[in-house]
This record gives sequence, C-alpha cells and structure tokens, in this order.
Amino acid sequence: MTTAIAPTSHSVRANGLNLHYLEWGRPDATPLVLLHGLGSSAGEWQRVAAHFADRYRVIAFDQRGHGESERADEYSTGSMEADLAAAVDALELDRFVLCGASMGGATTLAYTARHPERVRCALVNDAPPALEPDFIDLLRSAPDTLPEWRSRADAIEAWRARSGPLTPKWAHDQRADAVLKVVDGGVTLRHDPALGVRFEFEDLWDEARTITRPILFIRGGRSSVLSAETLMRMDLEIAPARSVTLEKAGHATFLDMEPEWLAAAEAFFAAHDR
Repeated sequence: MTTAIAPTSHSVRANGLNLHYLEWGRPDATPLVLLHGLGSSAGEWQRVAAHFADRYRVIAFDQRGHGESERADEYSTGSMEADLAAAVDALELDRFVLCGASMGGATTLAYTARHPERVRCALVNDAPPALEPDFIDLLRSAPDTLPEWRSRADAIEAWRARSGPLTPKWAHDQRADAVLKVVDGGVTLRHDPALGVRFEFEDLWDEARTITRPILFIRGGRSSVLSAETLMRMDLEIAPARSVTLEKAGHATFLDMEPEWLAAAEAFFAAHDR
C-alpha cells in the first residue's frame, strides 16, 4: 500500500505563464516529471509520486488551464509541449524521466521526439499519437458543467456509478481532489471549462516514429481511447517502444490496477533511468 506523503507547492514562469507544480522527494535525486490528463491536475499523481519519492525528485505540473496554473488563450499539444520545455529549462532539469497520462501522454510523446537529449526514458499512459476524429467530436460535444455535482460527495457518487469494477474508492477521492475545488455553495471545476471545446489535438505519428529514447506504453484493456490495434501499430512503428496492457483496467490504468502499473513503471524506470 502506498503511504501518503505531502508534497510541497511551487510555481515557475514558463512560456509566458505561471505554472504550478507539486514536488516530492529529494532535490538532488533524478527528476521524474509527471503530466496529468485533460481536465485533471497534478494531484492525480499523488499516490504514484509518493511511491517513487524515496528514489526520485518527483515533479508533477498543473498544465496550462488546469489546477492552479494560469489559463490561456490557446490549448493544444504544441502549447503544452512548449510549456514543458520552458518549465524544465527554468528548473534547470538536465536529464529526467518523463511520464504522462492521456493528454499528458501526448505532451510526453511530443517532448520526447523533440528533445531526446533531455529524456532518460518516457512512459505514456493510454494515449495514442493521434485521437480518432469520432472521439474528438465526443469530447467537443460533452458539456463541461456541474449539473449533478452540488457537492464533492455528489461528484464522487456519480463517478462511482459510471466507473469500472476495479476502480477503488480512494481513486474517486483522489480524482475529486484533482478536478474539483470547494467553494461557497458547492463545488467548481479546477480547470478552464473551455478546454474540452478549444483544445487542439495534434497528429504526432510522424514525430513519434523519430523517437530514439526508451519509451513504454501502458494501455488499459477496457480503454475507449487507445485500441489494441493502435497499440500494435505503435509497437511496430516506434523503434524503441515497448508496451504493457493491463487487461482489466480502463483509461486510468494507474488507478484501476495500481500495483500492476507501479510494478511495470518501476521496472522500466530502473532499467533506463541512467
């Protein structure tokens, strides 16, 4: 079981924005940079960060428009990657381990392709190089409001009703911390509601094929975002790629099958983080 460890809170000026981040571990250890998914925040990595805090300097960013980071006029894979590049420069991170989930996985793919000299190894959680048009249309059409969430408890109950059979109770609590902010009269989102409509998802297939650093893809077997066929294509077309499918997990594999995810990530980091 992962023991809760409180992070320290910081901000850095990067690419014209104030970006918030959480940090765990020793400042002199190898950096492990974590990037969350669309609509979430750095807090979604709380338990993963705590697990690795004894070996790494763990840094989890709130990407632009999320959490405590500034909102922006542009939301795209390219702007997120540029923010990351500026942030790690500002923090003087020479070479680091990079890990991203979903939208953060796309940022991870883009950065690893564009800055191989800075990445020791990369892990991408349930994110393809390009989303299918139908899935993008689904994101565009989903209202980012709180019609059923008058309280934190309401949100957790709604998520629990729609979640997979393996999603543990603590995962809903952690998600609520990452997604929601308690305000007078109820709760509100911690991210810019315009993100779902305005975000521009880049097609990264051509760049992904140029990746030279060790990269691990972890897919949820019940995911609606990354298919088994696309993962097979990624394995074939990205030379250093390796992959693991956690068959009973959904999109958030590190929540649904935490012990298995941590074991796969730990073995991969240990083999390639030098």
